[in-house]
Amino acid sequence: MSRSRRLHRLASHERSDSSSSTSPEREDADDDNDSFMQQLNDSQSSLGLSISQEVTPDSSTLQAFEERCRVSPVCRLPAELLISIFAKLSSPADLKACMLVSKDWARNSVGLLWHRPQTNNWDALHNVVQSIRKVNAYFVYHDLVKRLNLSTLGSQVSDGTLLPLSGCKRIERLTLTNCNKLTDQSLAPLVDGNRSLLALDVTGLDSLTDRTLKLVANNCLRLQGLNVTNCRKITDESLEAIAKSCRHLKRLKFNGCSQITDRSILEFANNC
Repeated sequence: MSRSRRLHRLASHERSDSSSSTSPEREDADDDNDSFMQQLNDSQSSLGLSISQEVTPDSSTLQAFEERCRVSPVCRLPAELLISIFAKLSSPADLKACMLVSKDWARNSVGLLWHRPQTNNWDALHNVVQSIRKVNAYFVYHDLVKRLNLSTLGSQVSDGTLLPLSGCKRIERLTLTNCNKLTDQSLAPLVDGNRSLLALDVTGLDSLTDRTLKLVANNCLRLQGLNVTNCRKITDESLEAIAKSCRHLKRLKFNGCSQITDRSILEFANNC
């Protein structure tokens, strides 16, 4: 009986020792657990290291990604949407401000600003001419002009005023009403080579001759509107040429053209 009690105490002592902190098995288990907890950081684990090495981008890719993250979402909009938004702006000052934001904004707003440049006073016209004639300009401004209207300046406009604009070969609507100092000298170079002209109003240009209108017939095949009111030097010769070439004409005005006859009128009736 006493022997069995001694064996029981011995077994209890051994169990107590095995549960102490100095147990090799417990120490190994703690080490394993601590090691696992330390390796929860993937960047320190062997698995994390191998993945990191595989997907780490080069410096240029990383720089490009960081740059995209810094850019405002509005700058990622496609050109079509930007142009649609800018088209809602009615103030030229607002469009100019947009051009100064970034190169992308400038590219997508410059066409709207130059589509119909302001030419209602001498300062504005001077700025337009200076920009068009500027060497090494960022944009080819003369190709952006679609509508040109100098009628506000009227009789103040001369051939010297119009000649610097002769490089604008994509004008669709040209209005020179009552610019009575203009002659073939400046108008002929402007229409020569222009395949885009849709409407021409030269009301009151009594010095204009058939020379310019023949160039219109040879170049402006898409012409839809022509107003030569009070252009007294115009004859049937040039108008017949226009009637044969410009088959899309819809609007014609000949008031005060004393040299035209039924010949040209019939030609328009037969061809347009």
